[in-house]
Amino acid sequence: MFNNTVTALNELVSVLANIDLSGAPILCIFLAVCAFVCLEGFRIYKVVLYVAAFMFGFRTAHDYLWALIPDDDVLLMAEVACGLVLAVLAYKIYLAGVAIFVFQFARDNLEEFFDGPFAVIACVVAAALIAFLATKANRMVIVILTAVVGGFSMVNVFLKLIPVFPVDLSFFPPASSIVWYVAKIFLSAAGVMIQDVRDPNGSEGSFNP
Repeated sequence: MFNNTVTALNELVSVLANIDLSGAPILCIFLAVCAFVCLEGFRIYKVVLYVAAFMFGFRTAHDYLWALIPDDDVLLMAEVACGLVLAVLAYKIYLAGVAIFVFQFARDNLEEFFDGPFAVIACVVAAALIAFLATKANRMVIVILTAVVGGFSMVNVFLKLIPVFPVDLSFFPPASSIVWYVAKIFLSAAGVMIQDVRDPNGSEGSFNP
């Protein structure tokens, strides 16, 4: 019994350390989460920042360490530790959370256009600029940011879902089609309109994380 439990735990650790985020069930969950962030992001933006920071740290640690750490237990601890460090940073320093969120989004979406050190610099500049703007008009920045990130991510996740979905979805246009760029813009705009950048209390949306 004890040996079976240990074996099961080792298998769970192995799965978590090398988790596959490309399966249809996971992608469907991501799609629903992205839709909620797009349409209701301002209501839960702090949670979104913390989770996004954790995922960024976890994913970054996995990408850079999986080939260097063959032990799944150690790899999982390193991934979780890196994720928690960034999540705590986002919790303690609100603007750092915004910056991490923006950097992750920009980095993921710039890769299809250009990569390299200049792309990283552009992402850092965009992250710093938007974090600064959040101190001037917090509600407007957060509404636009969550709507855009949610809208773009919905399309990106759906494109990843097409080839692995149990039903044949090959009739959709290819990923390079302009249809998907239009869809990203439309969903982002819809998210901004539904969330509404105007403060319901009548204030100017000053910095108050």
